[in-house]
Amino acid sequence: KLKDLIMIKYRFIILVLCTIIVIVYTTTNSFFYSSKNEAQLNHPSRVKNIEKILKIGVVSLPGSFGNPYRGTGIPTIYTTRTMFEGLTFVNEIGQAKPLLALGWKRIDSLSWEFYLRKGVVFHNGRPFDSRSVIFAVNYLISKAAQIEPISRDLGALKNAKIIDDHTVVINTHVPSPLLPQLLESLMIVEPYQWNDLGREEFSNKPIGTGPFKLQKLENTRAYLTAHKESWRNPILSGIEILAIPDPASRVQAILSNKIDVAVAMSQDDITIIEEGGGKGNVGISMSALGISFILTKLPKNHPLQNIKVRRALNYAVNKEKYTQTLFNGMTKAASQPTTSGAFGFNTSLKPYPHYPDYAKRLLEEAGYPDGFSFIAEVTITGGASLASVYQQVASDLRIIGVNMELRIIPVQQLIRGIQEGSWKGEAFGMNYSSQRTTDALRPIMVHSCLQRTPWYCDKSISSEIDTAFKTSDLEERRTLTQNLMKKYHDEAPAIWLHEIVMMKGLSSRVLNFRQTLNVINYHEIDLSL
Repeated sequence: KLKDLIMIKYRFIILVLCTIIVIVYTTTNSFFYSSKNEAQLNHPSRVKNIEKILKIGVVSLPGSFGNPYRGTGIPTIYTTRTMFEGLTFVNEIGQAKPLLALGWKRIDSLSWEFYLRKGVVFHNGRPFDSRSVIFAVNYLISKAAQIEPISRDLGALKNAKIIDDHTVVINTHVPSPLLPQLLESLMIVEPYQWNDLGREEFSNKPIGTGPFKLQKLENTRAYLTAHKESWRNPILSGIEILAIPDPASRVQAILSNKIDVAVAMSQDDITIIEEGGGKGNVGISMSALGISFILTKLPKNHPLQNIKVRRALNYAVNKEKYTQTLFNGMTKAASQPTTSGAFGFNTSLKPYPHYPDYAKRLLEEAGYPDGFSFIAEVTITGGASLASVYQQVASDLRIIGVNMELRIIPVQQLIRGIQEGSWKGEAFGMNYSSQRTTDALRPIMVHSCLQRTPWYCDKSISSEIDTAFKTSDLEERRTLTQNLMKKYHDEAPAIWLHEIVMMKGLSSRVLNFRQTLNVINYHEIDLSL
Protein backbone atom coordinates (compact mmCIF):
# COMPACT_ATOMS: atom_id res chain seq x y z
CA LYS A 1 0.00 0.00 0.00
CA LEU A 2 2.85 2.35 0.81
CA LYS A 3 4.35 1.61 -2.59
CA ASP A 4 1.00 2.37 -4.28
CA LEU A 5 0.69 5.69 -2.43
CA ILE A 6 4.20 6.69 -3.52
CA MET A 7 3.38 5.87 -7.16
CA ILE A 8 0.15 7.92 -7.00
CA LYS A 9 2.09 10.84 -5.52
CA TYR A 10 4.72 10.67 -8.29
CA ARG A 11 2.04 10.47 -10.98
CA PHE A 12 0.31 13.52 -9.50
CA ILE A 13 3.57 15.49 -9.46
CA ILE A 14 4.30 14.49 -13.07
CA LEU A 15 0.76 15.53 -14.10
CA VAL A 16 1.14 18.96 -12.45
CA LEU A 17 4.54 19.49 -14.09
CA CYS A 18 3.12 18.55 -17.50
CA THR A 19 0.24 20.95 -17.00
CA ILE A 20 2.65 23.79 -16.12
CA ILE A 21 4.80 23.04 -19.18
CA VAL A 22 1.75 23.12 -21.47
CA ILE A 23 0.58 26.44 -20.01
CA VAL A 24 4.03 28.05 -20.33
CA TYR A 25 4.47 26.75 -23.87
CA THR A 26 1.04 27.97 -24.94
CA THR A 27 1.51 31.43 -23.40
CA THR A 28 5.02 31.85 -24.82
CA ASN A 29 4.03 30.66 -28.27
CA SER A 30 1.01 33.00 -28.23
CA PHE A 31 3.27 35.93 -27.28
CA PHE A 32 5.78 35.25 -30.05
CA TYR A 33 3.02 34.63 -32.58
CA SER A 34 1.33 37.88 -31.61
CA SER A 35 4.64 39.81 -31.80
CA LYS A 36 5.42 38.28 -35.17
CA ASN A 37 1.97 39.26 -36.46
CA GLU A 38 2.42 42.82 -35.21
CA ALA A 39 5.84 43.07 -36.82
CA GLN A 40 4.42 41.81 -40.11
CA LEU A 41 1.55 44.32 -39.98
CA ASN A 42 3.95 47.18 -39.34
CA HIS A 43 6.46 46.11 -41.96
CA PRO A 44 6.95 48.87 -44.59
CA SER A 45 5.72 46.58 -47.32
CA ARG A 46 2.36 46.30 -45.53
CA VAL A 47 2.16 49.97 -44.45
CA LYS A 48 2.41 51.02 -48.09
CA ASN A 49 -0.85 49.25 -48.76
CA ILE A 50 -2.75 51.30 -46.18
CA GLU A 51 -4.94 53.85 -47.96
CA LYS A 52 -3.91 57.45 -47.45
CA ILE A 53 -6.73 59.79 -48.47
CA LEU A 54 -6.02 63.53 -48.22
CA LYS A 55 -9.19 65.53 -47.48
CA ILE A 56 -9.20 69.19 -48.54
CA GLY A 57 -11.80 71.74 -47.49
CA VAL A 58 -12.30 74.44 -50.14
CA VAL A 59 -14.75 77.32 -50.39
CA SER A 60 -16.56 75.83 -53.38
CA LEU A 61 -16.07 73.46 -56.28
CA PRO A 62 -15.65 75.18 -59.66
CA GLY A 63 -18.68 75.11 -61.94
CA SER A 64 -16.76 73.44 -64.76
CA PHE A 65 -14.92 71.02 -62.52
CA GLY A 66 -12.84 69.13 -65.06
CA ASN A 67 -12.33 71.80 -67.72
CA PRO A 68 -8.73 73.05 -67.29
CA TYR A 69 -9.27 76.00 -69.63
CA ARG A 70 -11.65 77.88 -67.32
CA GLY A 71 -8.81 79.76 -65.62
CA THR A 72 -5.89 79.61 -63.20
CA GLY A 73 -7.62 81.25 -60.25
CA ILE A 74 -9.35 79.97 -57.14
CA PRO A 75 -11.12 77.55 -56.79
CA THR A 76 -10.30 76.12 -60.25
CA ILE A 77 -6.58 75.77 -59.57
CA TYR A 78 -7.21 73.52 -56.55
CA THR A 79 -8.99 70.92 -58.68
CA THR A 80 -7.47 71.05 -62.17
CA ARG A 81 -3.90 70.72 -60.91
CA THR A 82 -4.68 67.32 -59.43
CA MET A 83 -5.64 65.95 -62.86
CA PHE A 84 -3.85 68.00 -65.54
CA GLU A 85 -0.36 69.14 -66.42
CA GLY A 86 0.98 71.84 -68.69
CA LEU A 87 4.14 71.90 -70.77
CA THR A 88 5.94 73.94 -68.11
CA PHE A 89 5.72 74.90 -64.46
CA VAL A 90 6.39 78.44 -63.20
CA ASN A 91 8.28 78.71 -59.91
CA GLU A 92 8.12 81.44 -57.24
CA ILE A 93 10.49 83.76 -59.10
CA GLY A 94 8.79 83.44 -62.47
CA GLN A 95 11.11 80.92 -64.09
CA ALA A 96 9.64 78.31 -66.45
CA LYS A 97 10.67 74.79 -65.44
CA PRO A 98 10.15 71.49 -67.33
CA LEU A 99 6.92 69.54 -66.85
CA LEU A 100 5.42 67.75 -69.87
CA ALA A 101 8.07 69.51 -71.96
CA LEU A 102 11.62 68.57 -71.01
CA GLY A 103 13.16 71.51 -72.84
CA TRP A 104 12.64 74.19 -75.50
CA LYS A 105 14.45 76.69 -77.66
CA ARG A 106 13.47 79.83 -79.50
CA ILE A 107 13.83 79.42 -83.27
CA ASP A 108 12.99 83.01 -84.15
CA SER A 109 10.81 85.84 -82.79
CA LEU A 110 7.60 83.97 -83.67
CA SER A 111 8.54 80.28 -83.28
CA TRP A 112 9.55 77.98 -80.44
CA GLU A 113 10.50 74.29 -80.47
CA PHE A 114 9.45 72.10 -77.53
CA TYR A 115 10.82 68.65 -76.66
CA LEU A 116 8.22 66.50 -74.92
CA ARG A 117 8.60 64.02 -72.10
CA LYS A 118 8.43 60.37 -73.20
CA GLY A 119 6.58 57.56 -71.48
CA VAL A 120 3.71 59.73 -70.19
CA VAL A 121 0.22 58.22 -70.30
CA PHE A 122 -3.25 59.63 -69.73
CA HIS A 123 -5.59 58.28 -67.05
CA ASN A 124 -7.23 56.01 -69.63
CA GLY A 125 -3.90 54.52 -70.70
CA ARG A 126 -3.52 56.38 -74.01
CA PRO A 127 -0.06 57.85 -74.64
CA PHE A 128 0.79 61.53 -74.44
CA ASP A 129 2.69 62.77 -77.50
CA SER A 130 2.93 65.62 -80.00
CA ARG A 131 -0.61 65.00 -81.26
CA SER A 132 -1.93 65.73 -77.75
CA VAL A 133 -0.25 69.16 -77.78
CA ILE A 134 -1.49 69.93 -81.30
CA PHE A 135 -5.05 69.09 -80.22
CA ALA A 136 -4.89 71.45 -77.23
CA VAL A 137 -3.44 74.31 -79.30
CA ASN A 138 -5.98 73.83 -82.10
CA TYR A 139 -8.83 73.99 -79.62
CA LEU A 140 -7.60 77.12 -77.86
CA ILE A 141 -7.16 79.04 -81.13
CA SER A 142 -10.61 78.00 -82.38
CA LYS A 143 -13.79 80.09 -82.24
CA ALA A 144 -15.32 77.53 -79.89
CA ALA A 145 -12.66 78.35 -77.29
CA GLN A 146 -13.35 82.08 -77.20
CA ILE A 147 -15.42 81.55 -74.06
CA GLU A 148 -12.41 80.05 -72.26
CA PRO A 149 -10.32 82.47 -70.12
CA ILE A 150 -7.18 80.50 -70.95
CA SER A 151 -7.79 81.20 -74.64
CA ARG A 152 -7.42 84.89 -73.83
CA ASP A 153 -4.24 84.28 -71.82
CA LEU A 154 -2.78 82.36 -74.77
CA GLY A 155 -4.03 84.82 -77.36
CA ALA A 156 -0.59 85.02 -78.96
CA LEU A 157 -0.84 81.42 -80.25
CA LYS A 158 -1.10 80.99 -84.02
CA ASN A 159 -0.65 77.26 -84.58
CA ALA A 160 1.47 74.22 -83.72
CA LYS A 161 3.21 71.70 -85.96
CA ILE A 162 4.49 68.18 -85.36
CA ILE A 163 8.20 67.51 -85.97
CA ASP A 164 8.10 63.97 -84.57
CA ASP A 165 6.24 62.07 -81.83
CA HIS A 166 7.86 64.11 -79.08
CA THR A 167 8.85 67.38 -80.74
CA VAL A 168 6.53 70.25 -81.67
CA VAL A 169 6.97 73.76 -83.01
CA ILE A 170 4.59 76.39 -81.64
CA ASN A 171 4.13 79.57 -83.66
CA THR A 172 2.72 82.88 -82.40
CA HIS A 173 1.04 85.84 -84.10
CA VAL A 174 3.28 88.30 -82.29
CA PRO A 175 6.64 87.97 -80.52
CA SER A 176 6.14 86.22 -77.20
CA PRO A 177 9.36 86.22 -75.18
CA LEU A 178 7.51 84.78 -72.16
CA LEU A 179 5.88 81.90 -74.08
CA PRO A 180 7.48 79.13 -71.93
CA GLN A 181 5.85 80.73 -68.86
CA LEU A 182 2.53 81.14 -70.65
CA LEU A 183 2.45 77.49 -71.69
CA GLU A 184 2.04 76.37 -68.10
CA SER A 185 -1.61 77.20 -68.77
CA LEU A 186 -1.70 74.86 -71.77
CA MET A 187 -3.16 71.97 -69.80
CA ILE A 188 -3.22 68.83 -71.91
CA VAL A 189 -6.55 66.99 -72.16
CA GLU A 190 -6.98 63.51 -73.62
CA PRO A 191 -8.10 64.24 -77.22
CA TYR A 192 -10.36 61.21 -77.74
CA GLN A 193 -12.24 61.78 -74.49
CA TRP A 194 -12.77 65.47 -75.31
CA ASN A 195 -13.97 64.69 -78.84
CA ASP A 196 -16.25 61.86 -77.76
CA LEU A 197 -17.91 63.69 -74.87
CA GLY A 198 -17.73 67.35 -75.86
CA ARG A 199 -16.65 70.25 -73.69
CA GLU A 200 -19.49 70.15 -71.12
CA GLU A 201 -19.55 66.42 -70.48
CA PHE A 202 -15.75 66.27 -70.41
CA SER A 203 -15.91 68.60 -67.40
CA ASN A 204 -17.71 65.81 -65.52
CA LYS A 205 -15.49 63.00 -66.83
CA PRO A 206 -12.06 64.58 -67.27
CA ILE A 207 -9.00 62.69 -68.44
CA GLY A 208 -5.52 64.18 -68.10
CA THR A 209 -1.96 63.09 -67.32
CA GLY A 210 -1.86 64.41 -63.73
CA PRO A 211 -1.03 62.37 -60.61
CA PHE A 212 -4.72 61.90 -59.70
CA LYS A 213 -7.81 60.96 -61.69
CA LEU A 214 -11.45 61.67 -60.98
CA GLN A 215 -13.40 58.74 -59.56
CA LYS A 216 -16.66 60.39 -58.54
CA LEU A 217 -18.09 63.92 -58.69
CA GLU A 218 -20.91 65.19 -56.48
CA ASN A 219 -22.35 68.67 -55.94
CA THR A 220 -20.15 69.44 -52.97
CA ARG A 221 -17.53 66.71 -53.07
CA ALA A 222 -15.07 65.17 -55.51
CA TYR A 223 -13.25 61.85 -55.09
CA LEU A 224 -9.94 61.28 -56.86
CA THR A 225 -7.69 58.25 -56.90
CA ALA A 226 -3.98 57.95 -57.59
CA HIS A 227 -2.92 57.66 -61.23
CA LYS A 228 -0.48 54.81 -60.65
CA GLU A 229 1.01 55.08 -64.13
CA SER A 230 1.79 58.78 -63.64
CA TRP A 231 5.38 59.84 -64.27
CA ARG A 232 4.94 61.79 -61.01
CA ASN A 233 3.71 58.79 -59.03
CA PRO A 234 1.92 60.16 -55.95
CA ILE A 235 2.42 58.95 -52.38
CA LEU A 236 -1.25 59.36 -51.49
CA SER A 237 -3.89 56.78 -52.41
CA GLY A 238 -6.43 59.46 -53.19
CA ILE A 239 -7.85 62.92 -52.52
CA GLU A 240 -11.28 64.12 -51.45
CA ILE A 241 -12.11 67.76 -52.16
CA LEU A 242 -15.03 69.04 -50.09
CA ALA A 243 -16.91 72.32 -50.51
CA ILE A 244 -17.15 73.96 -47.07
CA PRO A 245 -18.10 77.63 -47.67
CA ASP A 246 -17.90 78.83 -44.05
CA PRO A 247 -14.33 79.49 -42.76
CA ALA A 248 -15.28 78.60 -39.17
CA SER A 249 -16.62 75.25 -40.37
CA ARG A 250 -13.33 74.55 -42.17
CA VAL A 251 -11.43 75.32 -38.97
CA GLN A 252 -13.64 72.95 -36.96
CA ALA A 253 -13.25 70.28 -39.62
CA ILE A 254 -9.46 70.48 -39.19
CA LEU A 255 -9.69 70.35 -35.39
CA SER A 256 -12.04 67.34 -35.50
CA ASN A 257 -9.86 65.50 -38.06
CA LYS A 258 -12.60 65.52 -40.68
CA ILE A 259 -10.30 67.22 -43.19
CA ASP A 260 -6.54 67.54 -43.50
CA VAL A 261 -6.21 70.85 -45.36
CA ALA A 262 -8.34 74.00 -45.08
CA VAL A 263 -7.85 76.76 -47.66
CA ALA A 264 -8.58 80.51 -47.44
CA MET A 265 -7.79 80.86 -43.75
CA SER A 266 -7.19 84.07 -41.78
CA GLN A 267 -4.41 84.69 -39.28
CA ASP A 268 -6.91 84.16 -36.44
CA ASP A 269 -7.99 80.85 -38.00
CA ILE A 270 -4.37 79.70 -38.21
CA THR A 271 -3.82 80.59 -34.54
CA ILE A 272 -6.83 78.47 -33.51
CA ILE A 273 -5.63 75.55 -35.64
CA GLU A 274 -2.11 75.73 -34.21
CA GLU A 275 -3.44 75.88 -30.64
CA GLY A 276 -5.44 72.74 -31.47
CA GLY A 277 -2.33 70.85 -32.57
CA GLY A 278 -2.44 71.61 -36.28
CA LYS A 279 -0.17 73.69 -38.49
CA GLY A 280 -0.37 76.82 -40.61
CA ASN A 281 1.03 77.31 -44.08
CA VAL A 282 1.52 80.74 -45.68
CA GLY A 283 2.31 81.09 -49.38
CA ILE A 284 3.02 84.08 -51.56
CA SER A 285 0.63 85.03 -54.31
CA MET A 286 1.07 87.00 -57.51
CA SER A 287 -2.20 88.84 -56.93
CA ALA A 288 -3.10 92.26 -55.58
CA LEU A 289 -6.55 92.87 -54.12
CA GLY A 290 -8.55 95.83 -55.37
CA ILE A 291 -12.07 97.22 -55.37
CA SER A 292 -12.66 97.89 -59.06
CA PHE A 293 -15.07 100.55 -60.29
CA ILE A 294 -17.47 99.57 -63.09
CA LEU A 295 -16.85 102.78 -65.01
CA THR A 296 -18.20 101.54 -68.36
CA LYS A 297 -21.62 101.06 -66.74
CA LEU A 298 -21.85 104.31 -64.79
CA PRO A 299 -23.28 107.57 -66.16
CA LYS A 300 -20.77 110.32 -66.98
CA ASN A 301 -21.89 112.45 -64.04
CA HIS A 302 -21.40 109.67 -61.47
CA PRO A 303 -18.90 110.61 -58.73
CA LEU A 304 -16.68 107.59 -59.52
CA GLN A 305 -16.11 108.92 -63.04
CA ASN A 306 -14.12 111.78 -61.47
CA ILE A 307 -10.41 111.00 -61.05
CA LYS A 308 -10.18 113.18 -57.94
CA VAL A 309 -12.90 111.11 -56.29
CA ARG A 310 -11.16 107.83 -57.14
CA ARG A 311 -7.88 109.12 -55.75
CA ALA A 312 -9.67 110.41 -52.64
CA LEU A 313 -10.96 106.91 -51.92
CA ASN A 314 -7.42 105.55 -52.17
CA TYR A 315 -6.07 108.20 -49.76
CA ALA A 316 -8.89 107.45 -47.30
CA VAL A 317 -7.99 103.79 -46.63
CA ASN A 318 -5.43 103.02 -43.92
CA LYS A 319 -3.85 100.01 -45.60
CA GLU A 320 -0.69 100.03 -43.50
CA LYS A 321 -2.76 99.62 -40.34
CA TYR A 322 -4.96 96.73 -41.46
CA THR A 323 -2.07 94.80 -43.05
CA GLN A 324 -0.50 94.79 -39.59
CA THR A 325 -3.62 94.03 -37.55
CA LEU A 326 -5.21 91.47 -39.89
CA PHE A 327 -2.12 89.88 -41.43
CA ASN A 328 0.48 90.39 -38.73
CA GLY A 329 2.68 92.23 -41.25
CA MET A 330 2.95 89.21 -43.58
CA THR A 331 1.86 91.31 -46.56
CA LYS A 332 2.03 94.93 -47.67
CA ALA A 333 -0.11 97.60 -49.25
CA ALA A 334 -0.49 97.49 -53.03
CA SER A 335 0.67 100.41 -55.15
CA GLN A 336 -0.37 99.11 -58.57
CA PRO A 337 -2.32 96.28 -60.24
CA THR A 338 0.33 93.62 -59.59
CA THR A 339 2.73 92.45 -56.89
CA SER A 340 6.35 93.26 -56.15
CA GLY A 341 7.59 89.93 -57.48
CA ALA A 342 5.99 90.25 -60.94
CA PHE A 343 7.78 90.96 -64.20
CA GLY A 344 7.05 94.62 -64.98
CA PHE A 345 6.46 95.78 -61.39
CA ASN A 346 7.25 99.50 -61.11
CA THR A 347 9.50 99.98 -58.08
CA SER A 348 9.19 103.77 -58.24
CA LEU A 349 5.51 103.67 -57.28
CA LYS A 350 4.43 103.86 -53.65
CA PRO A 351 1.05 102.92 -52.15
CA TYR A 352 -1.38 105.79 -51.65
CA PRO A 353 -0.63 107.02 -48.10
CA HIS A 354 -3.35 107.41 -45.50
CA TYR A 355 -4.32 111.09 -45.80
CA PRO A 356 -8.03 111.37 -44.85
CA ASP A 357 -7.92 115.19 -44.67
CA TYR A 358 -6.47 115.41 -48.17
CA ALA A 359 -9.10 112.89 -49.32
CA LYS A 360 -11.85 115.21 -48.02
CA ARG A 361 -10.28 118.14 -49.85
CA LEU A 362 -10.24 116.19 -53.12
CA LEU A 363 -13.93 115.35 -52.67
CA GLU A 364 -14.71 119.04 -52.14
CA GLU A 365 -12.74 120.00 -55.26
CA ALA A 366 -14.67 117.36 -57.23
CA GLY A 367 -17.98 118.83 -56.03
CA TYR A 368 -18.87 116.24 -53.35
CA PRO A 369 -18.19 117.94 -50.00
CA ASP A 370 -20.88 115.83 -48.32
CA GLY A 371 -19.67 112.60 -49.86
CA PHE A 372 -21.81 110.08 -51.74
CA SER A 373 -22.86 106.42 -51.68
CA PHE A 374 -22.10 103.43 -53.88
CA ILE A 375 -22.55 99.66 -53.84
CA ALA A 376 -19.64 97.21 -53.95
CA GLU A 377 -20.28 93.52 -54.65
CA VAL A 378 -17.73 91.35 -52.87
CA THR A 379 -17.01 87.73 -52.05
CA ILE A 380 -15.68 87.00 -48.58
CA THR A 381 -14.89 83.29 -48.71
CA GLY A 382 -12.09 83.06 -51.26
CA GLY A 383 -9.16 84.62 -49.41
CA ALA A 384 -7.61 85.42 -46.06
CA SER A 385 -9.60 87.89 -43.92
CA LEU A 386 -11.57 89.28 -46.88
CA ALA A 387 -14.62 90.16 -44.80
CA SER A 388 -12.51 92.05 -42.27
CA VAL A 389 -10.61 93.88 -45.03
CA TYR A 390 -13.75 95.08 -46.79
CA GLN A 391 -15.34 96.13 -43.51
CA GLN A 392 -12.23 98.13 -42.63
CA VAL A 393 -12.27 99.84 -46.04
CA ALA A 394 -15.94 100.74 -45.61
CA SER A 395 -15.21 102.12 -42.13
CA ASP A 396 -12.34 104.29 -43.43
CA LEU A 397 -14.47 105.63 -46.27
CA ARG A 398 -17.24 106.65 -43.85
CA ILE A 399 -14.75 108.95 -42.13
CA ILE A 400 -14.57 111.09 -45.31
CA GLY A 401 -18.35 110.93 -45.81
CA VAL A 402 -18.48 108.11 -48.39
CA ASN A 403 -20.86 105.22 -47.78
CA MET A 404 -19.70 102.02 -49.49
CA GLU A 405 -22.50 99.47 -49.11
CA LEU A 406 -21.08 95.97 -49.11
CA ARG A 407 -23.17 93.31 -50.85
CA ILE A 408 -21.91 89.80 -50.29
CA ILE A 409 -22.14 87.58 -53.38
CA PRO A 410 -21.04 83.96 -54.01
CA VAL A 411 -17.94 83.27 -56.09
CA GLN A 412 -20.00 81.95 -59.02
CA GLN A 413 -21.92 85.24 -59.19
CA LEU A 414 -18.64 87.15 -59.27
CA ILE A 415 -17.47 84.98 -62.16
CA ARG A 416 -20.72 85.64 -64.05
CA GLY A 417 -20.26 89.35 -63.54
CA ILE A 418 -16.73 89.21 -64.94
CA GLN A 419 -17.71 87.07 -67.92
CA GLU A 420 -21.12 88.58 -68.71
CA GLY A 421 -21.06 92.06 -67.16
CA SER A 422 -24.11 91.26 -65.03
CA TRP A 423 -23.32 93.61 -62.16
CA LYS A 424 -25.86 95.00 -59.70
CA GLY A 425 -23.51 97.47 -58.05
CA GLU A 426 -21.05 100.18 -59.05
CA ALA A 427 -17.90 98.37 -57.91
CA PHE A 428 -16.68 94.87 -57.08
CA GLY A 429 -13.81 93.24 -55.23
CA MET A 430 -11.39 91.27 -57.39
CA ASN A 431 -7.78 90.13 -57.55
CA TYR A 432 -5.38 91.70 -60.02
CA SER A 433 -3.64 88.43 -60.75
CA SER A 434 -0.30 87.88 -62.47
CA GLN A 435 -0.60 84.14 -61.87
CA ARG A 436 0.68 81.86 -63.04
CA THR A 437 3.02 83.61 -65.49
CA THR A 438 4.17 86.31 -63.00
CA ASP A 439 3.70 88.77 -65.88
CA ALA A 440 2.31 92.14 -64.73
CA LEU A 441 0.83 92.71 -68.18
CA ARG A 442 -1.72 89.94 -67.58
CA PRO A 443 -3.92 91.66 -64.95
CA ILE A 444 -4.11 94.95 -66.81
CA MET A 445 -5.13 93.12 -69.98
CA VAL A 446 -8.02 91.68 -67.96
CA HIS A 447 -8.86 95.09 -66.48
CA SER A 448 -8.95 96.93 -69.81
CA CYS A 449 -10.87 97.31 -73.08
CA LEU A 450 -9.47 93.91 -74.09
CA GLN A 451 -11.87 92.19 -71.69
CA ARG A 452 -14.98 90.84 -73.41
CA THR A 453 -17.25 92.83 -71.08
CA PRO A 454 -14.90 95.53 -69.77
CA TRP A 455 -15.54 97.55 -66.62
CA TYR A 456 -12.64 99.93 -67.27
CA CYS A 457 -11.81 100.96 -70.81
CA ASP A 458 -9.28 103.65 -71.73
CA LYS A 459 -8.49 103.23 -75.43
CA SER A 460 -5.24 105.17 -75.21
CA ILE A 461 -4.01 102.72 -72.58
CA SER A 462 -5.22 99.78 -74.70
CA SER A 463 -2.88 100.78 -77.53
CA GLU A 464 0.03 100.86 -75.08
CA ILE A 465 -0.93 97.41 -73.77
CA ASP A 466 -0.95 96.15 -77.35
CA THR A 467 2.51 97.60 -77.99
CA ALA A 468 3.93 95.99 -74.85
CA PHE A 469 2.28 92.67 -75.70
CA LYS A 470 3.81 92.59 -79.19
CA THR A 471 7.38 93.58 -78.39
CA SER A 472 10.02 90.87 -78.70
CA ASP A 473 12.59 92.51 -76.44
CA LEU A 474 12.18 91.54 -72.78
CA GLU A 475 13.70 94.71 -71.35
CA GLU A 476 11.59 96.90 -73.61
CA ARG A 477 8.52 94.95 -72.53
CA ARG A 478 9.48 95.44 -68.89
CA THR A 479 9.79 99.22 -69.37
CA LEU A 480 6.52 99.49 -71.26
CA THR A 481 4.74 97.45 -68.57
CA GLN A 482 6.19 99.62 -65.82
CA ASN A 483 4.87 102.70 -67.62
CA LEU A 484 1.43 101.10 -67.73
CA MET A 485 1.64 100.36 -64.00
CA LYS A 486 2.15 104.08 -63.36
CA LYS A 487 -0.88 104.99 -65.49
CA TYR A 488 -3.09 102.55 -63.58
CA HIS A 489 -1.75 103.87 -60.28
CA ASP A 490 -2.47 107.47 -61.26
CA GLU A 491 -5.84 106.85 -62.94
CA ALA A 492 -6.98 104.82 -59.92
CA PRO A 493 -9.68 102.70 -61.62
CA ALA A 494 -9.75 100.80 -58.32
CA ILE A 495 -8.93 101.17 -54.65
CA TRP A 496 -5.57 99.43 -54.45
CA LEU A 497 -5.56 97.39 -51.23
CA HIS A 498 -2.84 94.81 -50.53
CA GLU A 499 -0.73 92.03 -51.99
CA ILE A 500 -2.56 88.78 -51.29
CA VAL A 501 -1.13 86.03 -49.13
CA MET A 502 -2.56 82.51 -49.14
CA MET A 503 -3.05 80.93 -45.71
CA LYS A 504 -3.91 77.28 -45.29
CA GLY A 505 -4.52 75.23 -42.18
CA LEU A 506 -3.11 71.71 -41.96
CA SER A 507 -3.75 68.80 -39.63
CA SER A 508 -0.71 67.52 -37.74
CA ARG A 509 -0.51 64.40 -39.89
CA VAL A 510 0.09 66.24 -43.19
CA LEU A 511 3.69 65.89 -44.38
CA ASN A 512 5.68 67.50 -47.23
CA PHE A 513 3.03 70.13 -47.99
CA ARG A 514 4.09 73.02 -50.25
CA GLN A 515 2.28 75.60 -52.36
CA THR A 516 3.89 77.48 -55.23
CA LEU A 517 1.85 80.50 -56.27
CA ASN A 518 -1.35 78.66 -55.26
CA VAL A 519 -0.38 75.33 -56.87
CA ILE A 520 -0.28 72.55 -54.26
CA ASN A 521 2.36 69.81 -54.64
CA TYR A 522 -0.24 67.02 -54.48
CA HIS A 523 2.07 64.25 -55.71
CA GLU A 524 4.62 64.82 -52.90
CA ILE A 525 2.21 65.06 -49.96
CA ASP A 526 2.17 62.25 -47.40
CA LEU A 527 0.06 61.49 -44.33
CA SER A 528 1.49 60.09 -41.10
CA LEU A 529 -0.30 57.02 -39.77
